[in-house]
Amino acid sequence: MGRNEEIRKVLEDLLKMEDVQACLLTGRQTGTITPGRGTKLKNLVLWKLIMDSSHKFFPVIEDFYVYGLKRLYFELGDYEVIMSFLDQFTALIVVIPSLVNRGLVEVEIENSKRTIKEIIGRQK
Repeated sequence: MGRNEEIRKVLEDLLKMEDVQACLLTGRQTGTITPGRGTKLKNLVLWKLIMDSSHKFFPVIEDFYVYGLKRLYFELGDYEVIMSFLDQFTALIVVIPSLVNRGLVEVEIENSKRTIKEIIGRQK
């Protein structure tokens, strides 16, 4: 199994969580990787917008990462988007309903990030 397939499997496992509506990994070294089964979001236009515009955040991320930036949160209508950074060039993006208790989701995001970092580290 190649690196992208392994990462895709991690994303698919994250998407199995009830509250995770969509997720992807994006970055300079990885490109954009999405789960094989897509998204649970009903608003596919919003999902396409998130995927197509995620790279626009990286100039800001690079500036603030050296000061300890770990995550960005923003609300889009009924959803909250969490950008969690593996490094200054790579982000795990997760979409959840805006009124969800983030506790368990945050733990699973960290577990997924750790696994993805291991996969990327093996492939260097």
